[in-house]
Amino acid sequence: MRLTRNGKTETVTLNVHRLPLLDYNARHRFPFKITLDLEALVKIPLSPNDGRSLGESHLHPSKRREALAQPAPQPVIKQPKWSHSLDPTEYVNSAAISGDAARVVAGTFYHAYKPEDIFAETLPGVPPQPQTFTTYCYDLNGNLIWSDPFKGYEGVYCVAISNDGSTAASGGWYSYTPLNGFIRAYSASDGTKLFTHLIGARVNQLALSADGTTLVAAADSLYLFQQSDGVFSSTPSVFPLTGTGNSVQSVAISADGSSIVIGDAQGNVYLIENNNGQIGKHYIWNDPSLTTIHAVAMTSDGSWFTVVGSSQYVYLLTPATIHEKDYYATYDFGSVARCGWVAITDAGDFISVIQNTGETGLVYGLQNANQQLTALWSNPQSTLANPNSTSVDSKGAYVTVADGYPDNSDGHFYLFDGATGDPLWQCTTTNMNWPMFISSDGTGIVAGSDLGTVYYFTPD
Repeated sequence: MRLTRNGKTETVTLNVHRLPLLDYNARHRFPFKITLDLEALVKIPLSPNDGRSLGESHLHPSKRREALAQPAPQPVIKQPKWSHSLDPTEYVNSAAISGDAARVVAGTFYHAYKPEDIFAETLPGVPPQPQTFTTYCYDLNGNLIWSDPFKGYEGVYCVAISNDGSTAASGGWYSYTPLNGFIRAYSASDGTKLFTHLIGARVNQLALSADGTTLVAAADSLYLFQQSDGVFSSTPSVFPLTGTGNSVQSVAISADGSSIVIGDAQGNVYLIENNNGQIGKHYIWNDPSLTTIHAVAMTSDGSWFTVVGSSQYVYLLTPATIHEKDYYATYDFGSVARCGWVAITDAGDFISVIQNTGETGLVYGLQNANQQLTALWSNPQSTLANPNSTSVDSKGAYVTVADGYPDNSDGHFYLFDGATGDPLWQCTTTNMNWPMFISSDGTGIVAGSDLGTVYYFTPD
């Protein structure tokens, strides 16, 4: 290395023969010049035990990196448009928003989780005392449209609302003795109950067709309800699972209600046809790397669906590939990790997925192009705690993420630019956050926290 002085600037010329991190030119031998303004750098000792000053032209490597590093951009701190504390002793485990962001639903839930069963459906050893749980519906200005309280066991684990905002639903545990879960549908305009159906298991997730006429529930089996002449069927069509102790972990439905995708606790993915309210043909796919499915997502037209679990891959499938018991494309993270949620745009060209990495996490923006899943963002974005959910609007302009774990530690809500992955804003809460979902038109966001609070944000 040759060091020359040039006025107030130190010029360092390096002959570099190998730069593996650069592109094509890195394969060739070439010199290049780096110019540093060292006048701005402070003099430091050679080491903590040596008081000799090295002057402006010799910096310890750690101090050189510190001096040259650009300060990380500070995230914009966002405040919600409105928020409501529903019950500080319970959790808002699920929330949903209509396609035009005009209505949101949320529910209260409580389970005394232990560290080893945070993702399980374990029952308490001692029968709990009934407490009040409620499903709520608000408008975009935070005005309560209706609420539906009941006294029972653990309460509202999941909610849904149709894209057109006409129909809402909630589900979860209902009673301990007898042990029942519940599925309930509402007219979203006024809270009129359309039906209530009890089953012997917790309901894990709900999904509605765009017009609200078809409702599917993920539990010990798949339950399908469909309206006829404006009235839901009194009994569901049921798709039972095989395998002892198996359950449907996640469900998604096409906009017209004709196609349903589910993922179960034993790593199976099913594409199921809805024949006018009855379970039709079904197709199964699995992969040895997937021991359980955590989340599925489907495009509005049913032409693409994506699957994640505790695996090093994101899987993208189509009806044609699952008919052949195969997938369309994968994205390889490089190592096994828990991927807890996935979302996909209407066109199927963009996917957001979250990954737990110890006590923190990563958010990936992937593109579906040229028969491949590849990273759209230059780098995944990091979260300060384990990420728990992600969503995208119909065109992929925005990506939302909620994080938090363990209990009684800070959680965060994030918004990212869908095209670049750049952080747009974040909001910090004093406990874990699970749901955060953006409307399909990208104008509103609903979220919930273990503080028992529901939040409404706008992207800007």
